[in-house]
Amino acid sequence: MKAIGRRAVLAIMAGVLGSGAASAQAWPERDLRLVVPFPPGGTTDVVARLLAEALRAELGRAVVVENQPGAGATLAAGRFAAQPADGHSLFLSQIASHGIGPALYRNLPYDARADFRAVALVVTVPNVWVANPRRLAGRDVRALLRDARAADAITFASAGNGTSTHLTGELINLLAGTRMVHVPYRGAGPGMTAVISGEVDTFIDNLPTALPQIRAGTVTALAVTAAERVPELPDVPTLAELGPEFGLQGVEAEAWFGLSTHKGTPDSVVAAMNRAVNAALARPELRAALAERGTVPRGGTAEAYAALIDRELARWARVVAEAKVTVN
Repeated sequence: MKAIGRRAVLAIMAGVLGSGAASAQAWPERDLRLVVPFPPGGTTDVVARLLAEALRAELGRAVVVENQPGAGATLAAGRFAAQPADGHSLFLSQIASHGIGPALYRNLPYDARADFRAVALVVTVPNVWVANPRRLAGRDVRALLRDARAADAITFASAGNGTSTHLTGELINLLAGTRMVHVPYRGAGPGMTAVISGEVDTFIDNLPTALPQIRAGTVTALAVTAAERVPELPDVPTLAELGPEFGLQGVEAEAWFGLSTHKGTPDSVVAAMNRAVNAALARPELRAALAERGTVPRGGTAEAYAALIDRELARWARVVAEAKVTVN
């Protein structure tokens, strides 16, 4: 009897363990939900929808994109953080919600690290510093920086207070000792229009939206803010290449988009999500579509993405504090 009982217990245990393994292997059990904290049509939304289609092809499940814009991505992040973990929801975390926002906004309804679990980095998007060719008056970027050290005579536009394009300019001011004057606009389109017309001297913009104007010659590219030169502009230096005179070595100021999920999501599900994202990013058609739009496909481990978020939170908190950046 004892032997029979032992065998029965072992059989039950094996069934339980097998059921758990099968459940982990079966993920996802239903369609996925991807919350995008910006309106349709922009770079963030386009990246999300391209990734959603690749995940659908990879997993055989639909990925339903929900656009929830507002307050620099922080409204959607707060709503997502307040929801219980369901193992099938993803949030397009990025520099606004998980980098700059926590330093800019007081009393946010979420903690960028404690209320989320990092899944994977999806893409990075270099910024490019452009100038009105007529306002340059034949000066190169080094001469422009020297002018900006001497007086408050150089202006730079951004897509708005608190955006990555604004804080990149403030970072240049801090490290290079320049005194460029920030002129915020309501989005990248008005900012680009202002620099083309000569209303402002320079503009820091995301590479995908700046490229057409650079190629048309209506603006001149001064430098890219990535760690390396970008293939689309092989002759344009990085900020670090401008030399030790300006103290910009190691400056990497890029927009980035990744995926996060709810805190409390089991390790096995996060690992399955990470595998799916990396498999999707390995698909040639997705990589080509992302590269065509001036974004750099990334991927990697969940731990690496969590570490990037930690670095960005610390870096932008310092820039916001030292540059005394505030938002209304």
